[in-house]
Amino acid sequence: MSSDGSVLSRRGRDDVSSKGIEALKTWARGEKLPAPLPEEFEWSRVSCDGCSMAPLVGQRYRCLTCGNYDLCSACEKKGHEHPLELVPQPTEDDEE
Repeated sequence: MSSDGSVLSRRGRDDVSSKGIEALKTWARGEKLPAPLPEEFEWSRVSCDGCSMAPLVGQRYRCLTCGNYDLCSACEKKGHEHPLELVPQPTEDDEE
């Protein structure tokens, strides 16, 4: 949270874990961190049901038929018996 009370990152703890002191320096200047590239985005509460990568890093695919079934991009390329949708990377404005 900045000195004026605005939220600088909804992923604060995750940002500090991944970017360390640079995240804190950026926030101290009242700036927001740039969004990570899609292949670098960390889905902190999601794991890949194909290879068990946890947390899932990179693009996330969700099965439209199976309940709570997610795949990383490598496992998505191997195929799945049901249709998959690419889950958009959340933005700072999205609620978790």
